[in-house]
Amino acid sequence: MRISLAFVCGLLMIVPAFAETATMICKNGIVSKGDFAGDVVSKCGEPAGKSQREEKRIEKTKESGGAKEKTVVTTVTIDDWTYNFGSNEFMHQISLENGRVARIESLGYGY
Repeated sequence: MRISLAFVCGLLMIVPAFAETATMICKNGIVSKGDFAGDVVSKCGEPAGKSQREEKRIEKTKESGGAKEKTVVTTVTIDDWTYNFGSNEFMHQISLENGRVARIESLGYGY
């Protein structure tokens, strides 16, 4: 089966600009999900940008007897750090929850 170049190019155009990745490579090491904020700074330096937001999460759980459902709403504070490694490298956004890396996102080329 042959795939045309036009088909592949078309697929590449619909790939999202932001993609979640498992790791981020920095000059002093590799950052992965679960790493502590201090480890990120020691491996990658200070981020180019920082922001903080709150996110509400809803969880439904059954009570100990199993008959009734209980809804628990919690608020989580998320720190978003943006790393810009220059125009020849991809920028990354790291989301931290409770001081640990929860998500790493590739943002496209830096400036």
